[in-house]
Amino acid sequence: MLFRRLRSALLDRRGNVAVVVALSLAPLSLAALGALDIARATAAKLELQDALDAAALATAKSTVSDSTVLQQTGDRIFRQNLALDSDVTLSSDTFTFGTGNVVVATASAAVRPLILGSITGGPIVVGAHAQVTRAGNQLEIALVLDNTGSMAGTKLSNLQTAANNFIDSMSQAATQSGDPNAIKISLVPFSNTVRIGSTFRNAAWIDQSGTSPINNQIFADSTGAPIWANRFTLLTQMGVTWAGCVESRQAPYDIQDTAPSSATPATLFTPYFAPDEPDRGGTYFNNYLPDGQPRGTSWQVRQGGAAKYSGQPDLTSGMGPNWGCTLQPMQRLTTNFSALKTAVNAMTANGDTNIPMGMMWGWHTLSPNAPLADGVAYLTAKHKKIVILMTDGQNQMTDSGNSDQSFYSGAGYAWQGRVLQASGTPISGSNTQTERSAALDDRLSKICTAMKAADKDIEIYTMRVEVVGGTSTVLQDCASGADHYFDVTNSAQLDAVFQQIAGSIAALHLSK
Repeated sequence: MLFRRLRSALLDRRGNVAVVVALSLAPLSLAALGALDIARATAAKLELQDALDAAALATAKSTVSDSTVLQQTGDRIFRQNLALDSDVTLSSDTFTFGTGNVVVATASAAVRPLILGSITGGPIVVGAHAQVTRAGNQLEIALVLDNTGSMAGTKLSNLQTAANNFIDSMSQAATQSGDPNAIKISLVPFSNTVRIGSTFRNAAWIDQSGTSPINNQIFADSTGAPIWANRFTLLTQMGVTWAGCVESRQAPYDIQDTAPSSATPATLFTPYFAPDEPDRGGTYFNNYLPDGQPRGTSWQVRQGGAAKYSGQPDLTSGMGPNWGCTLQPMQRLTTNFSALKTAVNAMTANGDTNIPMGMMWGWHTLSPNAPLADGVAYLTAKHKKIVILMTDGQNQMTDSGNSDQSFYSGAGYAWQGRVLQASGTPISGSNTQTERSAALDDRLSKICTAMKAADKDIEIYTMRVEVVGGTSTVLQDCASGADHYFDVTNSAQLDAVFQQIAGSIAALHLSK
């Protein structure tokens, strides 16, 4: 009986559909769960990519220039934008600087599978990648640094450390951009003159033939009347090489970046030439030739007689026509940051303070106009020109206590009247030190105003270091804003100040 029932059940085909369906459900279920895993992984990848894109874009738009800070910033923004399911785990995220001013971001996550793990042997790994080019500014920066006698010692060494570290910071910012011309820097050490360097001896913009009106002020005939003389000719006659210093141009060109032209001799740059001062009649400091004039002759004739400049000069103790020209030469705009640091380390301290001359040559290094014409055109898109002026003193034209009424400088002697007062009246030997300083301050103020004008748009930072007494108004007004002026009471703080400025400039470089 039992056997017959069993046999009947096995032969009965009415339940075949149910059996087949039951047997087919297993692979169908596996396929459905696998598809669900794939959909979950795809959703996780999309979420990962969206959050990474937002973080990469925000980080690229930031002013971050340090690799560690870039990672920290990118990671923070990425996680703020990320919203993963509970069964998805973030594995890693990286934010790095790529070639060509690019921020590169990557991320990966692990998705816990419902079924595919039994096949793959682990979680499903998904990844994302993003790359954003930073639209940064190219920068031209002029370091205009006080190298006057009062900087000697600790102040100069602190300045050298600060300037070198600043150059390193700018070098790092430039490297991250991938653009070889992203940041260029010039160096202009100044005191009572500026030494542009003897390599410009034959430049067309140097007064080669003595036609500039400045030349007939310090040379005289036997009656004391002014005469023209070619300074290079006189140097050759004495067997002396021009050391490379220049003098300020005749007003108003002393405060303009007007291109020099032989058609307008006053626009040419006159080679520095400190006259041989008289043998007698007072205490003089740069007496390197016999006057060759009889007693009773005026000091102007004894000092200015051009005929004497054919003798053999006494160059001991630094005397001679290059007296006061011991500065480190100016460095033009360059991306050779190593050479810049070498020049900074070679800076020496000597002489009075003529800030307008230093500032003017800082401007010349950035200008698209001759004499150097190294800068891009003013207001070029995505380019910025910046000057950093550092000084430890007030403008001076010190009274020498003799007939010249001052020491010779890039602005000549006080009696020449080459520096104009605010009223437009030239200073003279009778002006007090306060009046002379005020006149130089006014020239500096006019230079700064011209540089910051809308058609130039040069950004200016100023620093006053360990100045006791006096006023900082001229430097405060020269700066592009209150946050661009620094009154440094101790030169040991210079490095921190330069780094603060470096951070601001790096931010400008990386901003759109």
